[in-house]
Amino acid sequence: MYKAVFIDIDKTLLDGNGEVTQATANAIERAQKKGIHVLLISGRSRMSAIKFQEFSSRYMVNCNGADIYDTEKKETLYQSAMEPKSCKKLYEMAQKEDMVIKLDFGLARAVNKPAYLESYEIELTENIDDFLKNNKVIQIAVCNESLEKIENLKKYIKENTIFEVINQFIWEVNGKVMQAIHITNTGISKGNAMAGLCKFLGIDLSQTVAIGDKINDISMIKMAGFGVAMGNATKEVKQIADFVTTSNEEDGVAKVLEKVLEEK
Repeated sequence: MYKAVFIDIDKTLLDGNGEVTQATANAIERAQKKGIHVLLISGRSRMSAIKFQEFSSRYMVNCNGADIYDTEKKETLYQSAMEPKSCKKLYEMAQKEDMVIKLDFGLARAVNKPAYLESYEIELTENIDDFLKNNKVIQIAVCNESLEKIENLKKYIKENTIFEVINQFIWEVNGKVMQAIHITNTGISKGNAMAGLCKFLGIDLSQTVAIGDKINDISMIKMAGFGVAMGNATKEVKQIADFVTTSNEEDGVAKVLEKVLEEK
């Protein structure tokens, strides 16, 4: 019945140690051998998500749906570039308010503050105008220890830009706990990316399963033929899901895949 399973990465595919358990890896392999597309769909940048490509059937959805990547051909299937003028304004605001801003572009992510660099990121050292002239930004992440600053930025984005805050979460960066948001073009979502990729693959949405834990997963969980919330998901996600599995510490994804395999 089900031909594709879309799986969020953080706190869904990965356990509390940031790893894929053996039970989950085995379940994904069995599903793929049965001809089911297992597709990772994440808010992560491509460079951050790519290390888990072995668990995704050829295609990966990154940046909350703003980037779809063909891992076999190493080609971009889809990207939604953000308007440079507004990107510059957000960058300048982040600099003024001493906030960390991360710009996802192509295969990389540029960060304004070197102290908050993660292993796959690069420091933004060139002039912002030159950077935006030479690179297409597809997602922006902003984080700060102050929730008030983040809330003020959200208000500005809603009232003054064509962008949208697609996710809000706690981000631990190099030992610091930060309030964080993901910003994309309006209309970008995991659900829309899932629908587009299914159309490309010739799969009806009724034949899909979507598994997630946070508010940015709601669009795909609602759209899927069988929407699943993790046991560790937020209350909002559990309320709209068709089914609640066990947590990411209890092989919740593996149990859903076993259920799908039984039905198939």
